[in-house]
Amino acid sequence: MTAGGRLAGDRRGFALVIVLWLFVTLFALGAEFSQEMRQDAVATANFADETQSYYLASAAANLTFFRLLQQHKEQATGQEPGRGPEGLDDGEPKPPLVSTDGVWHWIDLWGAPVAVRVSDEGGKVAINWVGAPVLVHVLTNLGVGPDRAAEIADAILDWRDKDEEKRLNGAENEYYSSLPRPYVAKNAPIDSIEELLMVKGVTPDLFYGGSDDYPIGLREVFTVFHPPGEKLNVQYLTPEVLRAYFALDKEELQQLMETRERGQATDLLGVLKAKVPDPRIAEKLSAELAPTLLSVEVQAQLPSSRISSHIGAVIDLGESSEGVYVQRWLDQMAPEEVS
Repeated sequence: MTAGGRLAGDRRGFALVIVLWLFVTLFALGAEFSQEMRQDAVATANFADETQSYYLASAAANLTFFRLLQQHKEQATGQEPGRGPEGLDDGEPKPPLVSTDGVWHWIDLWGAPVAVRVSDEGGKVAINWVGAPVLVHVLTNLGVGPDRAAEIADAILDWRDKDEEKRLNGAENEYYSSLPRPYVAKNAPIDSIEELLMVKGVTPDLFYGGSDDYPIGLREVFTVFHPPGEKLNVQYLTPEVLRAYFALDKEELQQLMETRERGQATDLLGVLKAKVPDPRIAEKLSAELAPTLLSVEVQAQLPSSRISSHIGAVIDLGESSEGVYVQRWLDQMAPEEVS
């Protein structure tokens, strides 16, 4: 082969290599572009699902607000639930428009099942007004050891009081300023129940619950919305508060729930008072029948959606004569398993 022929062959080979590299580069760019397009499509679909689920949950929450307000007005005027001043047509008792038992209930909204849970904030323990005996009592029932329960109780009291004097097992600025990310003790009433996560000894497991060590969390038992001086309303205690406050097993809890469903509030109050040995704890109980300060949670997910929305609010039915007064609104809450 002549030199000219070899040179032409080398040129053709070099051109072939260049073409192959161009094809590989274009293929890689095309694959990357295709992957980005798929990710954008998934993100768009997820955003649409999230938006639709959120507004479905918001609609269910507002419907629940309306029904609660209507139910509250009927109770205040002595009307039969949901039937107006004429009463019932068939003489049979009718269930309330909204159950305030702190248990998830399903409603159908535009063909989509939505989970709604309403509980009485008066049926939770007022974190800003209880003393050490109640705090230790509840913490111990939640599974905290006696010594650690005393430490956490003192730390909570130190966090919310106005002074810098440290209780025997508590904590003030000296402790919090020594942390890797230092801060100061609030020395004021707790404004949000999530503040407990900043208190010495309160771990996420203890606060959120749902673990083997702590099936029930502090956030399910305590509230910052309980007015001062008001007692714990046994008529609307959630199952979590019943278990935490009275150390009930499943069988006892079921019996008490049935007693309450039969409307025997006085009997329920007597039974529960007998289950707490400390009279200082027993005197915190009452049996009011008309809750006005309520916690509403909604979980919604469209049948065709992959993403659910969990929102919540604390509302006061007695604050305004014109409607529902929303004291707190939570747009994004961690999803929970609903049976």
